[in-house]
Amino acid sequence: MSSKNRWLRVRGRVAVIPVAAAVALAAGALGVSGASAHKVTAHSAARTVSAAELAAAKSYVAASQKAPAWTAPGPAVNAKKALKGKTIVTFPVSSEIDACNLRGQQGYLDQEATALGAKVIALTTPSGPPSWISNLSTAATDKANAVVMLCAPPASALTNQLATLKSDKVPVIAGNYNETGGSKAFPLTGLSAETGISTEQGIKTDLADALVSLKGKPAHVLFVSSASVAQGGGAEAALKAGFKKFCPTTCSLVKEEVFPTQDWSGPTEDSAVASDLQANSSINAVIVAFDAESDGIVSDVQSAAKTHPGLRLYAWGGGIAEIQTVDKNPIFAGDSGPDEKWDAYTQLDQVIRLLLGKPAAPVANETVPNIFFTKTNAASFYSGDNYSDKAYSNGAFVNDFLKLWGVK
Repeated sequence: MSSKNRWLRVRGRVAVIPVAAAVALAAGALGVSGASAHKVTAHSAARTVSAAELAAAKSYVAASQKAPAWTAPGPAVNAKKALKGKTIVTFPVSSEIDACNLRGQQGYLDQEATALGAKVIALTTPSGPPSWISNLSTAATDKANAVVMLCAPPASALTNQLATLKSDKVPVIAGNYNETGGSKAFPLTGLSAETGISTEQGIKTDLADALVSLKGKPAHVLFVSSASVAQGGGAEAALKAGFKKFCPTTCSLVKEEVFPTQDWSGPTEDSAVASDLQANSSINAVIVAFDAESDGIVSDVQSAAKTHPGLRLYAWGGGIAEIQTVDKNPIFAGDSGPDEKWDAYTQLDQVIRLLLGKPAAPVANETVPNIFFTKTNAASFYSGDNYSDKAYSNGAFVNDFLKLWGVK
């Protein structure tokens, strides 16, 4: 996630509520300007992670750095039959997010849908709910056959427009909406299908690699998260699950900081993290749920490393700027991320199924896996300032989708 315009934008793989959104979240309203912090009692005073636990962590990291296997999300479908002559409206949660807009998922989806015979109306999103509402109204006016909201504006902000499209029998697909298929803050009401991302896998890998880096010393974590995205709760649960899996009696969550999107990598977050590191000498790992939150604190972690033995920074999200930093700055030790083109094809797969009158694939089958990027493989994630499919078997999943759709 790039930090450019960082307080107004979020990495494209997560469902986002921008500053202007009138959507209150269970874990904190978006209008809150500062962080909410939580102190957590440390686990037992055991001094080291067991050999078996450390071996499990090493194995988990190694597996997470391999190119993920593609599996069919559902039965074979005829893509050309589904898309020929159909009108699809696409728009990103924000046009500021390269992962979501025409540079990333929207561009990949539009190109393939057009090649398969669809007419694509690509809309932009210069602002939050007003643009989302306008775009859905355009879809209704233009009698679209399907709508794809890339990176998924929350349905709770679009109730009336989604109800209109539903009554007109126009399927609406939300990309990267959830990981487990539901959230009170990001309801499925009015949506026809969703796709997901594996935030939980990424957070567990971060913890596992921290343990490997610490050579058996327990991880004492400062966790930086957000309630403004659908996967925030899952990220927190994943860290706790990672403790249980890899170091149940030794690791600890020293403190958790929760920031609304407008504070990501801004002065409020920077100040809080710097203060936490100064006040808690035991912290030896900073794990960030969404990597756009990491950009403004790299220097804080780097400075604190002088007095915090073994301290490293980890994140999830797979933003180009962040993985470039992983490649060049040893303090930023790892960042997990999915492939943007794979993201796009899962969303198009749902469109094809719905336009054929078939059930949507379960979100668990349309969840894009991660690769864990460290200095050893970070350069394979990007080509200059563009995404690369090199790490993902050079985009072999594209042919897998095309075969599933009867194109090859």
